[in-house]
Amino acid sequence: MSAGSPPPTAGRAPAGQRQLALQFPLSSHYRFDNYIVGANCELVRRLEQMQVEDAGFRGCFLFGAPGVGRTHLLQAACHRQASRGGRRAGGIYLPLADSMVTAELLDGLEGLALVALDDVEAWIGDASREAALLALYQGLLASGGRLLVSAGVAAAQLDFRYPDLASRLRGLPAYQLRELDDRGKGRVLERLARERGLELTDSVLDFWLARSSRSMADLLSQFERLDAAAMAAQRRVTVPLVKQVLGL
Repeated sequence: MSAGSPPPTAGRAPAGQRQLALQFPLSSHYRFDNYIVGANCELVRRLEQMQVEDAGFRGCFLFGAPGVGRTHLLQAACHRQASRGGRRAGGIYLPLADSMVTAELLDGLEGLALVALDDVEAWIGDASREAALLALYQGLLASGGRLLVSAGVAAAQLDFRYPDLASRLRGLPAYQLRELDDRGKGRVLERLARERGLELTDSVLDFWLARSSRSMADLLSQFERLDAAAMAAQRRVTVPLVKQVLGL
């Protein structure tokens, strides 16, 4: 370990994993079987394979713009791990951008089969948080666990405080999530609508996608506005409603 790195934490106590799972529950909608893969086939195969490979540490670093599905894939991996069972405990998903997630909550998580950390850039540059990340990495490495990490940018673009953490995260297999084409975006919106008991017709989707931002994050935000408006007015999602709510 280099001189600029913090020592691993000794004598780590259990972290209250059951409480954490209740605090940050998995969405029942985030599963591999309803993820619109698009150009991300290689990444999805990697995530599915890493949970059934022989014993030994495995890790993966996912990065991409908001709305491309990083959270969906991390939680899907946790669902898959939970369904597998086995001698080791299941997986846990932690959104590091949430202020309720503290460095202390990572203590003891190396006993899990899978730890999925979303938005890791929120912790980079903070000494105590980077120390906790490095200790968790080393613990999972020693125990043969799995580590999934996501960020908005590649690990090479993050300004780490500790060189050892930088080298470990930058050394993970890295995959950039590719944004879906319009057809794929339409399928995502249709899936969301079905889950909310709504119907998005082809004419509504064509009108909406032809006039709105191509950003998936923007489309998801617009969908939430449409869903709220349709529920409040007890109306179907129609072209006039899209015009009215989204100003298109």
